[in-house]
Amino acid sequence: MKKVSRSKRLLLIFFSLMMLSTLPHVTSSAEGIPDEQYVLPLAPNPNVVGLYFVDHVSRAQLAPGFLGADASLNSLDAQNFPTATQGLCDSSNDALCIAGAQIVYYAHLPRCLHAADVDCIVGIYAIKPNGVRVEGIYIHGMPEKPSNQFLGNPELGIPQSGVDGLWSLPEVINGAGTDTYLVDAQKSGGIIKERNSSLSQRIPLYFFGAGITPVKSISGNFTPAIVALASSPNGTVRWTHYSAAGQGVEVCAGVSSSECARREAFPPNVVFGLSLRLSGGIPGWLHGRILNPLITHERNSSSTLFTVQALPVSIPVVAGYVERSTFLKLPEIQFMQPVRDWSAYTPGPSAANSASWLELLLPHVGEKAQANPTAWRFDSLSYSSLLGANACMNDPKSLVGFVTTNSTVYSAGPPSFNPVTESLDYTLVSPHFTSKGEVFKGAYNLVIRSDVARCIYNFTDAPVQAIISVTDQSGQKTVAVESMSEHDGWIYLSASGFTFSSPTVHVKLIGTPILKVPTLTTTPSTVATPTEPSTPSPTSTTFANPIAKRFTITCVKGKTVKKVTSVKPICPKGYTKK
Repeated sequence: MKKVSRSKRLLLIFFSLMMLSTLPHVTSSAEGIPDEQYVLPLAPNPNVVGLYFVDHVSRAQLAPGFLGADASLNSLDAQNFPTATQGLCDSSNDALCIAGAQIVYYAHLPRCLHAADVDCIVGIYAIKPNGVRVEGIYIHGMPEKPSNQFLGNPELGIPQSGVDGLWSLPEVINGAGTDTYLVDAQKSGGIIKERNSSLSQRIPLYFFGAGITPVKSISGNFTPAIVALASSPNGTVRWTHYSAAGQGVEVCAGVSSSECARREAFPPNVVFGLSLRLSGGIPGWLHGRILNPLITHERNSSSTLFTVQALPVSIPVVAGYVERSTFLKLPEIQFMQPVRDWSAYTPGPSAANSASWLELLLPHVGEKAQANPTAWRFDSLSYSSLLGANACMNDPKSLVGFVTTNSTVYSAGPPSFNPVTESLDYTLVSPHFTSKGEVFKGAYNLVIRSDVARCIYNFTDAPVQAIISVTDQSGQKTVAVESMSEHDGWIYLSASGFTFSSPTVHVKLIGTPILKVPTLTTTPSTVATPTEPSTPSPTSTTFANPIAKRFTITCVKGKTVKKVTSVKPICPKGYTKK
């Protein structure tokens, strides 16, 4: 069997049509309705296109499925339709998946029932303002069963198909007066393989995410999301996602056939925690909608116990309409052609072009959010988001870092290393005002593995310090509160209280550089031509001079920036030390 390879672009193509799908016709939120239930108002005419920057239109609402295809999903015709014929498998041993050339799975993780279960939700908890910890109690699944059931295989990294769950946190009362919370977690992966062969290696993880949502249960008739097969215009059979349906479903965090878990507000000043047991590790980076996270990452030979504890955050929702002619000029619009009448699209908070799309929309909404819902969620960064990142930040086997913010849009990837300022930079975009007209205050957290941070800066294991600053779009520093701590193998950094529209957070670590170890050199002896038997001269050994510790400083003169490196660096005349 040939070596199995990874499809690098799989999720970008496979999920883009789902995530950028047309939204249903809905009406705007009325006075007194919680911000968590805001929905985009109906378009005023068919010649405008809606842009809807909101987090709850996410992968959490996608139905599970196990896909087999007879060719690569990257193979598209002139109209961007896949040329591969696709089908649904019920396990990795399904004849269709064995015969196929590509396998993709998308799974909602079930609740852990036994200590040996993996790829499942262990539990949730809350810590009230008085410090009392409340453990979550599982109520039931939502929907009642997976819409597309398939068997898991932990050795191959395939989860058992499951459903989201309703949990109770007694006396942790949400905005609707209930103690009910919807908990969801998802994993997806895919691989290109040799046709007519069984899998013999673990499927690479493409996506991992989880969240907690306060809800109130509403009775009604609903149809949960489902994946089914449909014919493409080019005649091939493909996997198609059908969203949940039912009256008012747009404000539901999840549905069963008879129940809607309606989104509500988080209680103030309550910390929430979520634990999962996963097969394998969590590679790369996570990003989230949480504040001041504390993470625990315990790995053994068969699983990883992963816990995130954090406060919820309030995120500005920006929504509005732009002229069709303006919309068609946006980057990456080819992924959504043709643009239909009465369309609205959700680019996502960290897509590659979300910042430019939001900056286009902000003048149309007066730099003001339409709503500020609360949220608690984290997701993995896509492979494309890690392209070009510092080599130290790429670890395909283990968690490297965690970036969180309450900004509407943020950089699509880990912080970028700026070699000029020697800082980790992160760009954010949000409206200047909340939906109530108040100045919106930003929050940013960077949690990075200690060894990764020292790798980036080439530091020793000695303690490090940090300089955290926030600059606006003109390069001027803004007022912010910064903090740093290091414990349990992680460095925690944060900035808060800064304002928008497009600030950049700069994190610069200061530590002890790794010095070169004195080198040992050997000089062979020189022996004269003997006139009589002689004893060879002894080998002489010399040591290189110890290298003095050198420092680098940044010097500024107007707009000119110079770096000076020496044992005792000083700025040239006319320059000041930055």
